[in-house]
Amino acid sequence: MELTTPAPANVWDDAIRTARARFTHIDPERLAAFISAQPDVHGPVSIEDFDTLTDGSGMSNGIAFFTAVIDRGEGPQRESLVLRYAPGVSLLQQKSFEDEFLTMQAVHAAGLTVPAVMWLDADGEGIGAPGFVMERVVGEIPASAMYSRGPFAKLSNEDRHRMMLEPAGFHGRLRKAAIGPDRVPHLLKRGEGATPLERELSWWLKEAQLITEPDDPRFLRVKSVHDWLLANQPPVREATLIHGDAQHCNTIFRDGVPAGVLDWELAHLGYAETDIVMMVLTTEILKLTDIVVDDTPTEEEYIARYEAESGEKVEHWAYFKLCMAYRYLVGQIFAANALPNPEEMWAIVDKIVTENLAEAKAASASSQQA
Repeated sequence: MELTTPAPANVWDDAIRTARARFTHIDPERLAAFISAQPDVHGPVSIEDFDTLTDGSGMSNGIAFFTAVIDRGEGPQRESLVLRYAPGVSLLQQKSFEDEFLTMQAVHAAGLTVPAVMWLDADGEGIGAPGFVMERVVGEIPASAMYSRGPFAKLSNEDRHRMMLEPAGFHGRLRKAAIGPDRVPHLLKRGEGATPLERELSWWLKEAQLITEPDDPRFLRVKSVHDWLLANQPPVREATLIHGDAQHCNTIFRDGVPAGVLDWELAHLGYAETDIVMMVLTTEILKLTDIVVDDTPTEEEYIARYEAESGEKVEHWAYFKLCMAYRYLVGQIFAANALPNPEEMWAIVDKIVTENLAEAKAASASSQQA
C-alpha cells in the first residue's frame, strides 16, 4: 500500500493533549473507597502517587496510574495499578466498559499477554465515572507519532522494523486461541445484523449516525461504503475474538516484545485480517502525519508474521482492507473536533477508501467469474 497525499503537520499529539485536558476529574479518595468495598479486599485502602495521564496515545478514555496499599488477606501490600475510565464526553457513543472488562478477562484467561483486570465500576457510582482497575504492566508504549517520539524513534531502522512486526505476531496468537462466542457472549449484542460482518458494519454506521445529520456529505460517503460492504459480504469462516484497534501504540513492549496489549474497547467477534490491515494503514498514514522513515514493514511482511503465528492464511484481503478504511472514515467524523486540520485528514482517509473500494470491487468481480 503506497500513499502519496502531501503530508500535513503531525496532529495526533496535540489533539490527544487537548482532548485529555477536558477529561473527568477522578478523586483518589473516592477511588480508594471503591477498592476498599470490593469482596477480595480486607480493610481500608490508601492510594499514593495518583497521576492522571495527560499525554500518550488515545483520546477516548481517561488513564490514571497509582499505587495502592491493599490487604488481600496476607497483610497490606503495595500494588501498581491503572484506572481506565470514561472521560466525560466520549468519542465512542456505544462504548461499554463492562464489555471491555469481560473481554480482557477472557483474553487473560486464554494465556495471552493482556493486563489482569480486577474491579469494574460499570455505571460510575463508585469512582465517579464508569471504568475499571487493572494491573500495571511495566514497559514502553510507542507514541501516537511513533516515528518522531517514543521508543520507536530511538531505534535503528532494523530494530524498529523488527519491533513493528511483533504486534502482528500477537494478533496471530489471538487468532490461534480462537476465542469464540462461548467465551465472550457479551459481544453477541454488539451491533445489529444476521452475520458478524453485518453487526460490525452496523455498529460503525450507528456511530456516524449519532454525530451527523442524515444529509451530511460525510455521512452519505460513509453510508455508501457501508452499503457496498453489506451487499458484497464474502464467504467467511466462523468469527472469533479480535482486538479491533491494533495500532502499535496499544502494545506495551518490554525487551523488544509485547508485554501487554491494551485498549480492548473495539474488540468484537470478527476476522483478524482487519487488525492486520490496521497495522498496515497506521504504518503508512503516519508517514503522512508524522515524519517519513525508511525500512518499515511491508504489507506482505505483516501478513507473513500473522500467518506464521496463527497457522492460518489471510482471506478476502481486499474486502477487509475496505472494511478497515470504512472504519477509519467514521473515525475521522468523531475525531474531527479534536483535530486542528480535519479536512486534510478526511482527504487522506477518503483517498484510501477510494483506492480500496476499487480494489475490493475488482476482487469481487474476479471471484464471481472464477
